[in-house]
Amino acid sequence: MMEWHLGVSQEEAEKICATEYGGSISYPKLRELYTRYLDRANRLADPEDPGEAEELERVRIFCLKCYLLYLVGCLLFGDRSNKRIELVYMTTMEDGYAGMRNYSLGGMTLAYLYGELAEACLPKDRALGGSMTLLTIRNL
Repeated sequence: MMEWHLGVSQEEAEKICATEYGGSISYPKLRELYTRYLDRANRLADPEDPGEAEELERVRIFCLKCYLLYLVGCLLFGDRSNKRIELVYMTTMEDGYAGMRNYSLGGMTLAYLYGELAEACLPKDRALGGSMTLLTIRNL
């Protein structure tokens, strides 16, 4: 999945999965990938060769997917440690931004928050995952 959506090699994907928590990626690693693709896109900014133009488009898509995954992880589906994002959310980006429109991110976020609230009510838990901004209630 990481190879297809984030453009990493098989070896790098295995290394990430070995050092991370299975089906997730840390925010620093995601930022590293984003920075790598952004630098590569800047170097290919004015391609003269059609092959370079194709490479630039591919790199821009990977850069965009890294950024969107970071936003989804930080703003909507943050875990309790606030250190990593689950890779399953990459499936919502199957067709880039156009693919994300097919999902009800509001409903997914609400269900995720309800699940996190249910777990946070247990005596053994001391942390709450999810978007605290969306849980904030403002008195009018």
